[in-house]
Amino acid sequence: MAEKSENKKNLNIGVLDSGLGGLTVVRVLEQILPEENIIYFGDNKNVPYGNRPKEEIKKLTINMLDFLKSKGVKIAAIACNTISAIADELRPLYDFPIISIIEEASKYVAAENITEVGLFATEFTVKTAMYKTLIQKLRPETLVCGIPSSTLAELVDSGRFGDNAIVEEVRSLLGKLKSEQPKAKHVILGCTHYPIVQDVFEAEAQDTCFINPAAVQAEAVKSILTEQNLLNDCNDAFLEINTSGVKEQYEAAVKKLKISRNHTISIK
Repeated sequence: MAEKSENKKNLNIGVLDSGLGGLTVVRVLEQILPEENIIYFGDNKNVPYGNRPKEEIKKLTINMLDFLKSKGVKIAAIACNTISAIADELRPLYDFPIISIIEEASKYVAAENITEVGLFATEFTVKTAMYKTLIQKLRPETLVCGIPSSTLAELVDSGRFGDNAIVEEVRSLLGKLKSEQPKAKHVILGCTHYPIVQDVFEAEAQDTCFINPAAVQAEAVKSILTEQNLLNDCNDAFLEINTSGVKEQYEAAVKKLKISRNHTISIK
């Protein structure tokens, strides 16, 4: 059994997302787990998932998880909030832990005793009400106000982070939140694409605290690997990025997020 555990240590961490947003999780993972190899899959061809029906989302996600399994992963982080809403339906299909970004972020909000929180996310994520359900299960008195966007994930995924269209959509989301929940001073960036342009959010709402679930999820991955004695001791860890889209957007995101690890980008 000890030998089997040693072999599993050398396996990779898998991260999947509907596009390049999950690189926000990779950025934190490379900082807190510098000796771990990371295999990433972003399904840019089909982004955004949040505007698709549930069964289609599930099918596309299984394709990504199957790919990660073929690459040899010991854990998979679902960086996509939309996919995380159906994580319980995916876990029985695989023999490695699957970490939902929604679950981890909800635990964080409840632990911080936040009384009112806004949520910016895709239409699907807001519609499932998973954030509200999980947060209020842990802290019933917390008010959660979900504001959906059908365009921001796709705008960010284009890699043109300075586009005025992104600024206008951020302003729109903030305006709607102020109208519906004026006392909310904390906002969950409930799509991993959004923290890539967190600087835009912060510039438009300087008195608001924006919560990045990617950081919380990365810490959960570290915690589970530590508990299961599966931490790697690789001295030359790599990042392998796979996408159904195009390479240029990923290079732009890697640069924007200041990801420093040696990496390759492949079209799948």
